[in-house]
Amino acid sequence: MKKSKFLIMTAILIIVTSVLLVTTRSLGVVNATSNVVSILDNIVSKPFNFLADVKSDLTDLSRTYKENKQLKKAIFKAEEQSADSASLKDENAQLRQLLEMKNLYESKKTVSSDVITRMPVSWLSELTVNAGSQNGIQNTMLAVANGGLIGSVKDVASHSSRVNLLTNNKNVDNISVRIQTETSTIYGVIVGYSKEKSAFIISQLNSSDTIKKGEKVVTSGLGTYNIPNIPVGTVLSVTEKSDHLTKEVFVKPSADLSDIRVVTLVGN
Repeated sequence: MKKSKFLIMTAILIIVTSVLLVTTRSLGVVNATSNVVSILDNIVSKPFNFLADVKSDLTDLSRTYKENKQLKKAIFKAEEQSADSASLKDENAQLRQLLEMKNLYESKKTVSSDVITRMPVSWLSELTVNAGSQNGIQNTMLAVANGGLIGSVKDVASHSSRVNLLTNNKNVDNISVRIQTETSTIYGVIVGYSKEKSAFIISQLNSSDTIKKGEKVVTSGLGTYNIPNIPVGTVLSVTEKSDHLTKEVFVKPSADLSDIRVVTLVGN
């Protein structure tokens, strides 16, 4: 009897021990499996998380690019409108000066024209306007723009004319001018242009009287171009030539010859 009880107790102990061992081992397996699954999840999810971040960055970049493009368009449009406005203001100013000049020469023949050609290679030499012989243009007419004399008519076609500018350093038109000094009136001829001083050169003076800086110079009305009192400029400086017998007068132009859009041709 005692032996049977011992065997039963031993069997129960073995069963309990086995159950405990199996349970402990199962928990270890479960924990290990959970760890492996967690690691695999991290490995697998990282590329997807990276792609999600990249997608977000690309979306932000695309939005920024579109905003940048829209801003550039807005800035360009504003600059274009500003340039158009400035251009119109400049042209209106020139037209007002043109009207004033026409009023000054009501007794003379005046023809208003637009500049249609001015090439960069001959910018300082000549330009072409859209008025010709059909408009009564002649070679003896002077060209006025921006409040002063700019040149003379050189070649005339039916519907256009070429104007020889006073900034042409090979000026051979010999336009006669008058310098009003404090004590006398001195006559001379425009013989050239100084790029260094941005000034007309006047020589062949009929008097040795003193000429001062700032004194006014206008057309004399003598010679081929017989239209008087067109503003030419103001005296900038006076120098003696190497022979000490003649003077050269440098005159700052009244007109802005860098930007000419409309021209009045004046004649008899």
